[in-house]
Amino acid sequence: MSWGEIDMPPGLNCACPEVIMRPVLFMSVLIIGAVVLASCQQAPAAAPAPTVTAESKEIAALKADIEMLKGKAPSASVAMADVGFHWSNLWFAGQAANWPLATFYFNEARNHIRWMIRINPTPKGPDGMPVDLKGIFDGLDTSTFADVKAAIDKKDGKQFETTYRSALESCYSCHKAVGRPYLRPAIPKSLPQTIITLDAKATWPQ
Repeated sequence: MSWGEIDMPPGLNCACPEVIMRPVLFMSVLIIGAVVLASCQQAPAAAPAPTVTAESKEIAALKADIEMLKGKAPSASVAMADVGFHWSNLWFAGQAANWPLATFYFNEARNHIRWMIRINPTPKGPDGMPVDLKGIFDGLDTSTFADVKAAIDKKDGKQFETTYRSALESCYSCHKAVGRPYLRPAIPKSLPQTIITLDAKATWPQ
């Protein structure tokens, strides 16, 4: 049977296939559009680019400052060199019976030991384990160091010599605790500095 043999309604002609296909094409376009729209909606949204805030910039600047300060911080050996300087001068001040000057050197040596402990509070011992320097010095500070200070306060030269030697022995025990037995202290034989007079009765400069 051909299209010409079909009894068509009035007003329709042989172009009926196009009339029939138009709804089919229209529905196909709608289906394809719906599929494309659904796929677009399911695609994950791109993550927003991180923004650099004033707070994050400040934190980064602080971290940079900390690293710079770490590089400029002195080593514990620098502080201990100061300790040796002041403790050696202390011996000669005591020998000269210049007790105000001895007090000054004693206090400076003690303060620089505290500074050294702040720089490196827990160095490793011979066994590789950390050593509590603050705990060790707290014990010395209330025993042999306190005895030296008492001798200075009493202006007792004989007691000063005895307590000074005992303090050196205590210091050496600390050196050994941190694995440095080769740092063996001794009674100083020469004055580290000569610009400060040891003479408590000096009259120049005024």
